[in-house]
Amino acid sequence: MASAKKSEIAREKRRSQRVKVRVPISVRLQLADKRIITENTEALVVSAHGCLILLTAEVYQGDFVTLSNPSTGREMLGRVTDVGARIMGKVQVGIEFIKPAPEFWGVRKALQAKPE
Repeated sequence: MASAKKSEIAREKRRSQRVKVRVPISVRLQLADKRIITENTEALVVSAHGCLILLTAEVYQGDFVTLSNPSTGREMLGRVTDVGARIMGKVQVGIEFIKPAPEFWGVRKALQAKPE
């Protein structure tokens, strides 16, 4: 019961609504050896402030990445905020945009930032 209460409180504190939707994106990042790689993947959960994605590339908390959405033609700079466990060669990665960008996703759901 206590964890359900914590989830509810966390949801109320969110800056913007999270929406479960698959959005094809490209992720560009610079490796430690300075090579730049691009990986095509999907965002699994999106919001005006970022997303949850699956990556095969190795990333670390604090890394910067550039996300590109081919359906909207938009690019956004983001920071890796969370790196989950690797499962079947991919890892869940939480990305926070440098600034809110609800228009990046091109989805009809309300992704407007809450007033602060």
